[in-house]
Amino acid sequence: MSRSYAVPVVDLDRICDETELLPVVKRILRDNDTFLLKNYANKKVLDDLVGELKGSGLPDVEEGFDANFTGVLQLEDDILMEQYIFDTDETLRFDRECRNGILRKIYARLFKVAVFFAQICLKSVGSEVNLTERSYSAVLNRYFHGGSETSMSIEGETFQYASFGDYRELLPTGVLTVFPMARGIKYKPPTTSSDDNVWVPIDEPDCLLFHTGTLLAHYSGGSHSTSTIKISPENNVLHLTLAPPLETVVNSSGERLADRLLRQQIVELPEVAKRYYPREAALIQLENSIAFYKELFSACETILPLYAMSRSTQSAPRLSSLLPQISNMVRRKVSQQDFLKMISLWPDCYLLEADSKGELTVKQPKLDQQRLLINKSRRLEFVQSADSWLASIKSLEDIPTDVPAWKFSKRRGSGGSEPDQNSRVRRTSPRKRNYVFNPTERFTYAEKEKDSQSNLLERLRERERRSAALLSQRQRKYDQFLAVKMKQVFEILYSLPQGKPYTVTHLGTLIVDSLQDSNNPIGFEEAEIILSKLQELLNKEVTVQTADGGLKVYRWKNLNRDVLLERIDRKLSSSQQLI
Repeated sequence: MSRSYAVPVVDLDRICDETELLPVVKRILRDNDTFLLKNYANKKVLDDLVGELKGSGLPDVEEGFDANFTGVLQLEDDILMEQYIFDTDETLRFDRECRNGILRKIYARLFKVAVFFAQICLKSVGSEVNLTERSYSAVLNRYFHGGSETSMSIEGETFQYASFGDYRELLPTGVLTVFPMARGIKYKPPTTSSDDNVWVPIDEPDCLLFHTGTLLAHYSGGSHSTSTIKISPENNVLHLTLAPPLETVVNSSGERLADRLLRQQIVELPEVAKRYYPREAALIQLENSIAFYKELFSACETILPLYAMSRSTQSAPRLSSLLPQISNMVRRKVSQQDFLKMISLWPDCYLLEADSKGELTVKQPKLDQQRLLINKSRRLEFVQSADSWLASIKSLEDIPTDVPAWKFSKRRGSGGSEPDQNSRVRRTSPRKRNYVFNPTERFTYAEKEKDSQSNLLERLRERERRSAALLSQRQRKYDQFLAVKMKQVFEILYSLPQGKPYTVTHLGTLIVDSLQDSNNPIGFEEAEIILSKLQELLNKEVTVQTADGGLKVYRWKNLNRDVLLERIDRKLSSSQQLI
């Protein structure tokens, strides 16, 4: 594993009993939600069972997948998912049994180690929840990939190539999830924001992997937090999630653990939810849409004032000119339709007009004296309006999956009909005359002030100076952008195993994929340029060779993160022309 993003390790050879284990786990959970278990006594037995399970053939597809989210589900042509739920509380019945003897043996061994470490984790966060071998609920999940693995070797060197298989996100609702083999998994390092698209692969097949669930974070009272991990179905990942009985009440509003588990399953398996729980699935999708529109409104409230400050004109900007900046801020493509759906949640939030070309323009309404006295935040007002709209929808029998777009008309209908009464689009041109005419102002010309040639020349020079200053400012911003990306690219390289060869194709694809959801994603060509400049700057640590056909192969070793980052910062500060 990378020394930059090293997963914490619990080495059982260095721990004698539970009294020594508890402070170790407690220290890990302060900043981490994922850790490895090394030198587990039954690891060899587990590995043999997992290998035997993989070679036992396909799961029984004819068993089907029921409303309890148990059984066998075909996700893709060559990928199957098998899942079983166990609960000691007899209120909820899960009648489907696991018939695979090998899988039952794996479950029995994982269950014991999961119960032990779940109790340790609960003690670490100060929780007294009852979770024992006689009082529990568990979710056993495994993927089966029928395809074969692909590898390529050139002149004795094994090259890493980008895998185009999809990873599935997992955010367990229980206390603790255990994986018998730490492979085919990506986790989010604790030093990165939950919004950043930074994922570090884990490849420690000799260790068990533990990942905490949202229930443990809830029981910790804020002292511990967890995040999503990604798992690769193509690696036949198997995991067991442990929690208290499903009838356990988890908060003051009376929510049960079963309710949280149902929501998680609906989110992770929407194809099943649409069949058995269409209303609940639609409501969750609608709630996610409204959460996005709240974020979108917050971005608009930031972009609009900045746009007005950067322009000398007082005219309202076109929505089409704002959408790229808004999309960049919310890290996803935003269309005019998305904006109009947001308007539906609070129709008075913006003034929309159609300019002379029929383009939609946007500006904030002027606050009158009465609203100034109220002093309510516009963001808060939008959130309250959106929540009120959602509350009214929840009482309907048929739940929509999205907010309807605000309707407007950009031009008069035929025969001089007025625009849609629901429209908030205003026109600045007169509406009184129903015939084509030329306004008087068109033929009235103001007398131009006399100007000398010297004044005209001075204005031209001033315009050139402003243009040069603007160009210089843009170049500085672009240099800063590349400088930030260079450091991010270095962090990605640092997270990979050292001493191995990597083609520029693999590295470029990995960098673009890792930064695609960041504030400013980069393309493959920019990634290739930054790699080249990093190699020039760190030529002693990072080497590059050009194979036949022009393919570049990078290799690095002895990377000292702190020293090299300081060198990058020093070089960037001394020369803006590094890239």
